[in-house]
Amino acid sequence: MLWVCSAAACGQPQPAGGENAISGTPEGPTIAIGVSADQPGIGAWRNGTYTGFEIDVARYVANELGYANKQIVFKQVTSTTRVAMLNDGKVDFVVGYAIADAGRQVTMTGPYLTARRDLLVRDDDRKAIRGLDDMAGRTVCVVTGTSIGADIRKKAPKAVVEERDDYEQCFTSLMVGSSDAIAAGDAILQGISSAKGKGYLHVVGDPYGEEQYGIAVRLGEERLASDISGILEDMIEDGSWAKAAQTLHDETGYTPDRRLNPPDPVS
Repeated sequence: MLWVCSAAACGQPQPAGGENAISGTPEGPTIAIGVSADQPGIGAWRNGTYTGFEIDVARYVANELGYANKQIVFKQVTSTTRVAMLNDGKVDFVVGYAIADAGRQVTMTGPYLTARRDLLVRDDDRKAIRGLDDMAGRTVCVVTGTSIGADIRKKAPKAVVEERDDYEQCFTSLMVGSSDAIAAGDAILQGISSAKGKGYLHVVGDPYGEEQYGIAVRLGEERLASDISGILEDMIEDGSWAKAAQTLHDETGYTPDRRLNPPDPVS
């Protein structure tokens, strides 16, 4: 079953101020953190604030770096804007950065979450699309600026890869029938399915790889990266990571694979 809808109708409302949208009114010295706005349960803009697992991680890190909640400024980034916003000093670090995407553009720390790469399909196609092998001749939507597209082209060369700017656009593409699946980490896919596609969308459940998420700082900022790695380790050891993971499960039904999580952020 296909939905007929506009991008606005299908998508989640985005921060009115784009990259400048913030939660609350900051006071005193601030720290700017790049976050996602289109990943329910992970990083999303909802009711005038940012929520999700990566927001919990970002807030914990900022607090441990010495910033109170009122000094934290969350700014929306996408896979195509995050490096420039880091380099331009618009954000001090970026959460939700897939380590496979980093290359030599940023200095990475983490991971703080390991997901599995999977597919999200319309429920009507759940029997026809059971895994990546079934994507031959079909279209899969991926977000531009990630390594997902190259991975699909390598592992499923007969699939048609459609690149979009963000997950909102991929969601709309899937619902109106322009694409047959969305490829991403299963944490992101489960969040989209839970928030927007209950009864209409299905995570295939046949992983074809892993996706590790970490925190990116400007290239060469090794001291800050080291400090953040230690903070992530503390978050795991003091139970805060488990609490955030439980909130993620409560909101989306997603449980991080216990064989992979929590990962070692200082390995």
